[in-house]
Amino acid sequence: MNQYLVGCRATNTAALIDCGDDDPSRWISHAAENGMDITKILQTHGHVDHVAGLAQTVELLNVPIHACSKDWAIFKSAPVQGLMFGITCPSPPPIDVDVHDGDIIEVGNLRFEVLFTPGHSPGHLCFLERAENVLIAGDLLFQGSIGRTDLPGCSWEDMEKSLARVAKLGEDVVVFPGHMGTTTIGEELRHNPYLKA
Repeated sequence: MNQYLVGCRATNTAALIDCGDDDPSRWISHAAENGMDITKILQTHGHVDHVAGLAQTVELLNVPIHACSKDWAIFKSAPVQGLMFGITCPSPPPIDVDVHDGDIIEVGNLRFEVLFTPGHSPGHLCFLERAENVLIAGDLLFQGSIGRTDLPGCSWEDMEKSLARVAKLGEDVVVFPGHMGTTTIGEELRHNPYLKA
């Protein structure tokens, strides 16, 4: 999975997005080496590959977790999910800030708008930074594909609605997905069979 460190160079403030790496020390070191202070964690959803390092990260940083409470059952089941996929995952800590559609999460001067995009999970979120034209898409939209809808709590109907929503954001929006490489909305509208539909 893709974990992200986003930072505002004007304020040296940063956030981690999707703490799936079970070695958070390298992320913290990278931030420190670049003069960045990590002040919060943003989680797109609670599947095990996206939260496997969450407990360790919070233990080292002691910063609040921003996520959607509709995914809390998914978060709590992460250790069991891990057994199914061969991933070791300590129980994730509770969500500190329950965020909702339209909320703004500030990371220094960066303003991430919360988009409620269920489908891959009941409380899946995307984070849109309009000024930078960037969408952190989690497991909603990938390069040429989309997130699974065959897991507990998934909904194909919700996924279709969420994809239709992000398809309207603008072709130049750069998409940083939860898996695979960076893309754009325009590229996916032209080549992704799920978004073309």
